[in-house]
Amino acid sequence: MNKKLADLHMHSSFSDGKLTPHDLANLVYQSGLRAFALTDHDTLKGLPEAKAAALGLGVEFVPGVEISAGHDEREVHILGYYPQDLELLDRLLDEMRLDRYDRMEKMVRRLISEGFKIEMNEVLQEAGNAAPGRLHLARLLVRKKYVVNIDQAFNLYLARGKAGYVKRSLPASEKVIKLLHECGAVPVLAHPKSEGKEDPQELKNYGLQGIEVYHPDHSKSLVIYYRELAEKLDLAVTGGSDYHGDHEGSRGNIKKYAIDYGHLNQLKKAVRTWK
Repeated sequence: MNKKLADLHMHSSFSDGKLTPHDLANLVYQSGLRAFALTDHDTLKGLPEAKAAALGLGVEFVPGVEISAGHDEREVHILGYYPQDLELLDRLLDEMRLDRYDRMEKMVRRLISEGFKIEMNEVLQEAGNAAPGRLHLARLLVRKKYVVNIDQAFNLYLARGKAGYVKRSLPASEKVIKLLHECGAVPVLAHPKSEGKEDPQELKNYGLQGIEVYHPDHSKSLVIYYRELAEKLDLAVTGGSDYHGDHEGSRGNIKKYAIDYGHLNQLKKAVRTWK
């Protein structure tokens, strides 16, 4: 029996995922997983629907959020699991959602200056009810045949240093981690990727409680590296597919990146033990 039963990193149409929270829960159920977390970017709006859908399917639901933060002149992503005071957390997220609109307008203007025939309204239509992000813009570029796929859109135009990239105005990592604790949530460093790039010790000093070890962007050697680092720093181990619905193959295979249920129990323990 496969013990990999929990996917703790998934996105819905309330941020930049393609599936509704209800359909996401159904995908988890059909895939044979026991539990999943909804970790939309900068929003909590999909949590009630996901929770209700999971309950109806007999799947365990883990409420969460993914927040971008600034750390040592870089952007890091912090996952917050089991938030309790949603109103307090949503105040920060409101500010970040507004910044997404300002940033997208600048990105669209940059691409227009490069000769792209696109409009801000088209990006907003792509985003639906969500605050616009780069993935929405990438999907528009694919739809309008400027690129052949999402990866090409980022590699050619939307990645850092490319013509359409605009740096985000981000809260400091220390502020984000502190706020997550104030809300009763467990802060976890998402997909740190490059070996040695992040400084988990400094983030732990701020209150970080876990590292996302298992992720599509992590090679086998990085998985080993971060698993050992988590043990060394006494941090919870998490992981997931970072599912958005755009990729076929391995990245769209949520079972491949699901984690043992024991890691979820470790995360639950972190909720209870933080002082």
